[in-house]
Amino acid sequence: MKTMLDIVSEFAYEQCQNNVFIDFYVLFDKVELELKTKWQIEADEKNKEYSEIRINKLGELYRLLTVDSNFIRNDKGEWSIRPGFKVK
Repeated sequence: MKTMLDIVSEFAYEQCQNNVFIDFYVLFDKVELELKTKWQIEADEKNKEYSEIRINKLGELYRLLTVDSNFIRNDKGEWSIRPGFKVK
């Protein structure tokens, strides 16, 4: 199964060519679309509401983007892939 970083890397590689920046929530929506079922199972197993898991995943993705050197953020808070990035 793909990780959040795998999903966002592939999506950003496709969408962020030529210095295009995307809103964080667009990136998150793509990740959520692919991992929602897994997150719902996680919520059930932890006896938590899905919304609580979702908030944690928002923070987790933001943290991943800030520490991964393949992503850059502009002054509007939008994200892009670093020039020269290649999907593995």
